[in-house]
Amino acid sequence: MTQQHDFHGDEIDPRLARRIADAAPDRFGAGFTSRVMQRVERERSTSLSAALEKQFLRVIPILAAASLILAAYNWWGARNSSASAIDAMLRLPQATVASAYSTDALFGSAGQPMEQP
Repeated sequence: MTQQHDFHGDEIDPRLARRIADAAPDRFGAGFTSRVMQRVERERSTSLSAALEKQFLRVIPILAAASLILAAYNWWGARNSSASAIDAMLRLPQATVASAYSTDALFGSAGQPMEQP
């Protein structure tokens, strides 16, 4: 039969308990707080940049695909009315000398003649 020791309660040798209590640290070393705060700040900045990078990598492919779809849609709608494919994708109107000097092209123009004093 094996002998079992129960080290709970009053069976602990008081001298051993005192030695253990004396050997245990009762305060942190000098500079501990500043080291911990530096580490926390470093991890926080690293984790923020990592989170932003993760979200950026997740969103960019979706935005690129949406941009391509919109460019294709614009090109398809204006493919016969534009001078180039880029003008069609951006839905830029054809510019001519007549359209440049027309009053409809002026900002804020309502198509009404100016009053003469």
